[in-house]
Amino acid sequence: MLAQKYQWNGSDTTKDYSNKWKILLAVSIGVLMVPLNASIINVSIPTISEFFSVNVATAEWVLTSYLIMFIGLVLFFARFGDFYGHERIFIFGLFGFIISSILCSLSTTITILIIFRGLQGVTASMILSVSMVIIEKSFPLQYLGKAFGIYAVVTSTGLAFGPVIGGIMNSLFGWRSIFLVNIPIGVLALIISCYTLKSNTTQEVKWDISGIVLQFVYFFLIIYSLNLVERAEYVTAAVTGFFAVLGFIIFVKTESRSENPLIKLNLFKNKVFSAFNICLHFNFTCMYMMLFIMPFYLEKVLHLSTSMTGMVLIASPLVMILMGPVGGSLSDRLGSRIPIFFGSVTSAAALLLLSQLTVSSTIFDVFWRLGLLGLGAALFQPSANHSLMSIFPSENAGMASGIIATVRNMGMVFAVCYGGLILNSAISPELMLQSQLFGSAALDLTTGVQRAMIFGAMLSTLMAVLSFTGVKNKKIAIANHLKDIGESLEREVNKMKANFNQ
Repeated sequence: MLAQKYQWNGSDTTKDYSNKWKILLAVSIGVLMVPLNASIINVSIPTISEFFSVNVATAEWVLTSYLIMFIGLVLFFARFGDFYGHERIFIFGLFGFIISSILCSLSTTITILIIFRGLQGVTASMILSVSMVIIEKSFPLQYLGKAFGIYAVVTSTGLAFGPVIGGIMNSLFGWRSIFLVNIPIGVLALIISCYTLKSNTTQEVKWDISGIVLQFVYFFLIIYSLNLVERAEYVTAAVTGFFAVLGFIIFVKTESRSENPLIKLNLFKNKVFSAFNICLHFNFTCMYMMLFIMPFYLEKVLHLSTSMTGMVLIASPLVMILMGPVGGSLSDRLGSRIPIFFGSVTSAAALLLLSQLTVSSTIFDVFWRLGLLGLGAALFQPSANHSLMSIFPSENAGMASGIIATVRNMGMVFAVCYGGLILNSAISPELMLQSQLFGSAALDLTTGVQRAMIFGAMLSTLMAVLSFTGVKNKKIAIANHLKDIGESLEREVNKMKANFNQ
């Protein structure tokens, strides 16, 4: 089993784990803001686009600026936390997120909103870059799967209630009010964290300035190139794409020679770590692409209100809330490969079913398919996080946490770009400015949604294949996994019988 093969932090009796649940509470409340904010924005993008009279490609930068700043700095803050203290970075991130949320609500133009969203991305990177390593070092291995299951539930809660809260706030008070939701949560998280999280003494910071700059530059150029393709500016996109690739090559060479690298490239020599990070990237690409595209389909094709759209989109994260702890417990009992494999297969099936939606589909048709997608994510995400954080010794936990956060949020960035490209391949940007679509225009948008879901199903299928990386005989491994599941079910049945007889 993967969980048995890679155990570095499990039996350390010298650690004090007495405050593990208090620490998890503090981190969870703080982390809650980030997915809550992300899902609120997704639902409100059509409204923001109409309010400022800009096309979808421009409105996407409200999402993309946030994600670029987040991804460009998450490795930096993860590494900085190793020296300065993960808990300190987390607390400063909470304070900055509150301030940037207020600034976003005061934006008067789309440009100012994009800038403040970028600032919000910086503070979000401070929160998420260190959250998983704080949990990892606060829990013994036998509870780590359950802890990450709860962590996944918190993330899902934000995704679940974000669309509902965003829809209601947007309908009653306008799009500016959606940013103010973060304030009471942030203040509560800040108070609890200040009293609960205790940081170690600081060490001398060893900066990797060239790595920080190069990473940010090539990340930005990648996303900017995709946005240019979406706008059909192919020549400029080819030029910026070339410099993005060049920047990445220089970054790799620089990091391989650095004494204190931003990222230890030799971590990727571990096949399981590399494969599961790719899987996590694909999973977040699929989930976030759905969250980006579905509001357009629900509001413009099915003609739902913003609040009703939020109620429909709650399906996936709601199932993740209910099933997330189950996925985490399964990884503790059976290892990570089984729930990762079946979660990937379930996600692929759900996305294929979503590709069958039409202009005459009902709310129920969308809702249960999204729920099935949530089940796949609930099985996959806690197990993937558990395995990735258990592979390396604790001295590499901060960097591993930063890599995981970068990879999954790169999936979110690519999801927005892929979603925009696929939609533009099916319907003109001018038609997308209309609040509702009918006839051939509605059919075109639906075609774009279908193409995006098929693309997501392909990525999920690759996830299922990659879940067996590092296994020499895959047929035997699958047979053993099924045997383990059968034995586990048999044990549970015997326990139930014994309790019944008593």
